[in-house]
Amino acid sequence: MTTESIVERDMQLDVLDSGIAVITINLRGAAFNTLGTKSMTELAALIEDVKANKAVKGLVISSGKEDSFIAGADVKEIQAIQCRSLGEAFEASKLGKEIFQKIADLPFNTVAAINGICLGGGAELTFACKYRIATKNAKIGLPETKLGFVPGWGGCVRLPRLVGVAKALEMILAGSVLSADKALKCGLISEIVESKDLLSRAIQIGREGGVAPRAVPLKDSLQRMLLETNPIGLDVLRSMAYKGMMAQTKGKYPAHKEALDVIIRSAALPEADGFKLESNAFAKLAMTNISRNLVGIYFAQNESKKLPVALAKDKKIATVGVLGAGVMGAGIAQVAAKAGFKVIVKDVKPEFVAKGKETVLKLFAGLVSKHRMKQEEVDKIMSEKMIFTTDYAPLSECDLVIEAVIEDLEAKKKVLAELENVIKKDFVFGSNTSSLSINEMALAAKKPSSVVGIHFFNPVHKMLLVEIVRAKQSDDHSVALAQSFALDLDKTTVTTSDSPGFVVNRILAPYMREAAILAEEGVPVEDIDRAMKSFGMLMGPMALLDEVGLDIAAKVIHVMHAALGERMTEPLLMKSIENLKLLGKKGGKGIYLYDEAKKPTGVNPEFQACIKAEPRKLQKSQIQDRLVLLMLNEAVRCIEEKVITEPSQLDLALIFGIGFPPFEGGILRYADQQGVRLLCDKLELLAQAEGHRYVPCELLRQKARQRETFYS
Repeated sequence: MTTESIVERDMQLDVLDSGIAVITINLRGAAFNTLGTKSMTELAALIEDVKANKAVKGLVISSGKEDSFIAGADVKEIQAIQCRSLGEAFEASKLGKEIFQKIADLPFNTVAAINGICLGGGAELTFACKYRIATKNAKIGLPETKLGFVPGWGGCVRLPRLVGVAKALEMILAGSVLSADKALKCGLISEIVESKDLLSRAIQIGREGGVAPRAVPLKDSLQRMLLETNPIGLDVLRSMAYKGMMAQTKGKYPAHKEALDVIIRSAALPEADGFKLESNAFAKLAMTNISRNLVGIYFAQNESKKLPVALAKDKKIATVGVLGAGVMGAGIAQVAAKAGFKVIVKDVKPEFVAKGKETVLKLFAGLVSKHRMKQEEVDKIMSEKMIFTTDYAPLSECDLVIEAVIEDLEAKKKVLAELENVIKKDFVFGSNTSSLSINEMALAAKKPSSVVGIHFFNPVHKMLLVEIVRAKQSDDHSVALAQSFALDLDKTTVTTSDSPGFVVNRILAPYMREAAILAEEGVPVEDIDRAMKSFGMLMGPMALLDEVGLDIAAKVIHVMHAALGERMTEPLLMKSIENLKLLGKKGGKGIYLYDEAKKPTGVNPEFQACIKAEPRKLQKSQIQDRLVLLMLNEAVRCIEEKVITEPSQLDLALIFGIGFPPFEGGILRYADQQGVRLLCDKLELLAQAEGHRYVPCELLRQKARQRETFYS
């Protein structure tokens, strides 16, 4: 029975007869709770009410959302602060700490009842409570470094005191999220409880306390004693963490260095001094272009999840067909089955089907070896969710079929016709082509409106991007079903119109082509790759050619040449590679040689022999300009031709599709921050020196003349 109830717009305070106050956070009209100015003000007021009420003997903070606690701070407010001042960023961080300190200062038991997602500012709120309990589906973490700043509401100071400095460094530097099991193991939470019992158990703890402290393993206890309680040990931890951090970030992400510094320094300081260090670091980082860029990517990802139409419950995809059991087909089938779809894999010969099944099993085995799945889960999926066949008949129940057959338009039209003879109900036909026309495929269909492109990238289980390609005939419903399917696989999607190479390969092709021309001119392969890795790319273009497959790259360049003309003429070096039948990494040799573990062992002498020019040394910046500016010019053409209309979605495609450096925010944000006019002038100079392919497109010239930006 409730003796007192105070209702706020997004929060409710109930004081029970037992003397336990329960604050329920439930932002109206929002799928998730977030903490912004309004909700934090309400929370502060309710805590003051709790403190003033003499009848209160304990506090529970819970969520009114069914499967989530608090998703974090309101990132829109952080983005707004980034447009204002350093002082305002500092005050926002300081104010959040002061509100959470009100919880920490309460003279009775305080309990966070965590159900589901508990991230960022939401996690920091729980750190201010004396006890934390969670449901089995809880996910707890501090992902702030992924947005270019450090936790700003006490996470860098309180988390090390809860789980130890080493574990806190691991969590914050990686921006990792812990499952309930892992959170319990490291002592971040006290108990895991069933969802139905969460609130009642939290109330009991609030009333009685009595949660037994976790027994710290001897190894962890000794580590904390030896390393975390003295300056020498903390220096050792700093050195170890710094090495790992630099290997991961290459020094391109200052938030990681600042987080490391704040965590180590605050470990030896009073809490209040640590809080001040953290607020200074948060404010300084939040005002950087790198943080603004990463926040921009965050919002672009959210935007990419919007479907063109609402989907009726009875129109969801349940059964997926995959035509072709090769590397791509098997990869698509594996991620779809893992996501819970029933998957039917068809190929033309039993040996192809068997090979595809073997590939799927290897992919699952990798997950089992990394403890991301249990073998019994894999066995259940293989027996209940997957069918491998050479027959079309089992595909009759499919709601979606993805073709991953050979890259030949007539072959793709043929399998579409054969499917339409078998599947009598409405279904979506998705082509995984990387460069062929979806419009042409749709024209061959009985129902053209159901044909779309669903372009995965290799390797499917690692690459996060899927391009959803809308043909002229595709209807919103088919596009939405295809996009919804990709989102269910935890992929990031961008929607494009049908155009040669769509977006990623359209922009990637001139980049890789120019890398081949540089090598042709005598620039060492290693210099080309080093220059672009220094720029921030995940791998250099020559290594990427091997990764994609030199045979595939050649096909893409042929298609792009046919569609785009002279600026995509095949380089002589690519013809030499074709003549040598070099495949790249998958064949054990390409531009580089590879050992049995597929690790590069040096430049392939066969490839090197194809280069007739004398060795030529270029500055790193010259290599970067020749490659990056061609990508920029093609990216602007994609906007100009409305292949994709939103700059943020184009940037998202390049970040997740080719590994364009996230800290730059994408190629169009890079252009804005470098100066569109400056880059256009550089292209004009390169056009004079290197040829017509560098002539800036009209939209780029227009932006430069009018001093406009792409994100204005």
